[in-house]
Amino acid sequence: MGAMHQPRLREVFILLCLMSSVLACNVTEFLAVGPTATPSMTPTATITPTSTPSPTPIPSARLDSAWWALFKGDWDVAVAEYQISLTNASDPDEQATAQLGIGVAMLKSYRFQDAVEALTVYIESYPVHDLLGQGYFHRAQAQEVLGNYQAAANDYGQYLLQRSGLIDSFVYERQGDALREARNPVDAIVAYQNAMVSPRLGDDLELEIKIGRALVDMGDYNAALVKYTDVFERATSDYTKAQMDYSRGRVHIALGQFEEAYGYYLHAVENYPLSHDTYLGLVELVEAGVLVNELDRGLVDYYAGQHGVAVAAFDRYLNAFPLDHDGTVHYYKGLSLRALGTYADAIDEWDILIDTHPLDRFWDEAWEEKAFTQWAYLDQYNAAAQTLLDFVTTVPDHTRAAEFLYDAARIKERADQLDDAASIWQRLEVEYPNSEWTYRALFLAGVTRYRISDFLGSEDLFLKCVEIAGEPSDLAAAYLWLGKTYMERGDPVSAQTAWQRAVESHTHGYYGIRAGDLLLDREPFQSAGAFNFRFDEEAERFEAEEWLRAHFPIAGPDPLSSLDPVLANDDRIVRGYEFWQLGLYDQAKAEYESLRLDKQNDAEATYRLMHHFLDLGFYQPAIYAAWRILDLADLAEMGINAAPIYFSRIRFGPYFGDLILPEALRHDFDGLIILSVIRQESLFEGFAISYADARGLMQIIPSTGQGLADQLGWPPGYTEFDLYRPVVSVRLGIQYLSTQRETFDGDLYAALAAYNAGPGNALIWKAIAPDDPDLFLEVIRLQQPQNYIRNIYWAFTNYQALYIEP
Repeated sequence: MGAMHQPRLREVFILLCLMSSVLACNVTEFLAVGPTATPSMTPTATITPTSTPSPTPIPSARLDSAWWALFKGDWDVAVAEYQISLTNASDPDEQATAQLGIGVAMLKSYRFQDAVEALTVYIESYPVHDLLGQGYFHRAQAQEVLGNYQAAANDYGQYLLQRSGLIDSFVYERQGDALREARNPVDAIVAYQNAMVSPRLGDDLELEIKIGRALVDMGDYNAALVKYTDVFERATSDYTKAQMDYSRGRVHIALGQFEEAYGYYLHAVENYPLSHDTYLGLVELVEAGVLVNELDRGLVDYYAGQHGVAVAAFDRYLNAFPLDHDGTVHYYKGLSLRALGTYADAIDEWDILIDTHPLDRFWDEAWEEKAFTQWAYLDQYNAAAQTLLDFVTTVPDHTRAAEFLYDAARIKERADQLDDAASIWQRLEVEYPNSEWTYRALFLAGVTRYRISDFLGSEDLFLKCVEIAGEPSDLAAAYLWLGKTYMERGDPVSAQTAWQRAVESHTHGYYGIRAGDLLLDREPFQSAGAFNFRFDEEAERFEAEEWLRAHFPIAGPDPLSSLDPVLANDDRIVRGYEFWQLGLYDQAKAEYESLRLDKQNDAEATYRLMHHFLDLGFYQPAIYAAWRILDLADLAEMGINAAPIYFSRIRFGPYFGDLILPEALRHDFDGLIILSVIRQESLFEGFAISYADARGLMQIIPSTGQGLADQLGWPPGYTEFDLYRPVVSVRLGIQYLSTQRETFDGDLYAALAAYNAGPGNALIWKAIAPDDPDLFLEVIRLQQPQNYIRNIYWAFTNYQALYIEP
């Protein structure tokens, strides 16, 4: 679909100007209703829909609109637009595209039988259409979900006939999976073998494993064993090795060769305790009554979350070897006991390790876990701090002594024992002057002295921070807080001087920017005028390319905004583009990222790739590419005016603006703030997923998404996969941020902290610093939400610099 109707960068900006049904604007000048010159946290103008009648879009424009709706995840609109195009178009090619689009939209909206029917109409009605292969592929996807596996395999085969030489390995693998589900392992193996001899990114171990499984399906156990052993020997991942141990064990069980099976299970238990496959093997060993080392058994149980049986295993081990053991058993028994809620018993185990195994590899971690359990689980803050202080006293030269001294002060700060916290942090200057922890300790000591109105003490500490700061950001932070201290002491002249030095120290970093705001008596996230996304793209791109030619060797042909033959014929471009057209974004990203990283030191190639990504609507790597070009010129941290502004337009584009800006306005947000939030959350990647399972443009956790969907009664039939739909992510995300802003009486720092780290944490931090956003930021005790607010603030100022009209 995207091969024919995907917006280029210019069209992204024009789309924002075409929202006349939502915002008052026109094609030549889009002034988003938003910030005004009056200091305000939110836009103040009103939405005024145009009353000018619009002509009926021609079919090709309808197809563009339908594609954009599909890309945004607005399935109903996409179907409607494609249906109108199908009805009104006279061009058979446009009719075919519309019919295919209807099928794809049905597929994406989980209407699988409707998708099969629509795609069958497309395939039968337009048998020579140039996207016929896509039709077969999408119908195969729908057939798989419906359980029609042989039909799916047949359709994958038809795709390969239509689109040979593009993503053959991937499609053969999908065909093999479908054939296995259809209980046709013989043909499945043929498909997997075809996949192995076709070009692909990465190794073929997963294909080898699948062949092994198909051999098991066939009952060819000896061949399966050979295959699994080959994978084991080639694998570098412990998880894959454990999987192969378990797989070989299962084959031997099927052959009635139990001793051989137990040997593989035992090997995994002894070597790969973190793997779930190892745990499955352990269960079989225990059920068979096979003797297992109790320490190994306990470790496997612990990592499988079976804490009760882990403790029992550790106890049996200690009973068997009361004197002949290291600290490992005590360390993990302590962790298991804590997971079971028996905190005092956990501490007892760590105390045993501390007292009896001073040279053990887990010795320092036992102190750390003991202290953490004392304050986090038992609310014993003084005891926890004393635990870490005792460590420092016992082994002052230990590599972690400075860290534990720092942590002891943090625990005191958590307990609101601020004078003690500051005093402990100040010890690092004397006891560990060269430690990496010392600057941060003195900085937090200064903030803590400020909190208790000891402004002379905070001034002295921030002056010391100025002396030892190793990074421009640290120097700027010290000057900013020195200025705030001077203000509290009634010395505005010195405060202004300190803030000016903060600006000079790190002009384009958070603390330099924030100091500039303080100099102007400007509130955080204060709007400064109306934003205007109209610019002369051609002229700015020309300037960028002239600069590029002046700074880097350019060997390829014009235009520089297109792929040259070498890039265009790279297998990763070919595969990535085809994956993208099929909506297989994760696979496309893997191909494109491999190429982008390979070319990251080639400014010309990076520039060409940047435009290719923009043409696709794949904004994250385009932003990375723009940054990398500036980095190669040593200008990435120098502000938007250090290089042609075109690169900053790419780095800070109003992507998905037609979704974001009206929704922001509906909730009384400055649209540039929401753009900045999304940039920080996902870099405008709609299919992004985090380690915490946050998903989509606004990185919403499924449980939070469910609550928001229930609250709004939308979208109908919500599932966690809806979070990958930009239209859903934006609406739910802005709703959630709006709720947090309301909870915190309009305080955006607190609302952003709540969005990132949870409202419970934000309430604690807000109670400490109810009226000072700068202090609120510093009392956040987690680095991630601190960086989150700083980065959004930085992005917001860049968006303002690029698009605000005073």
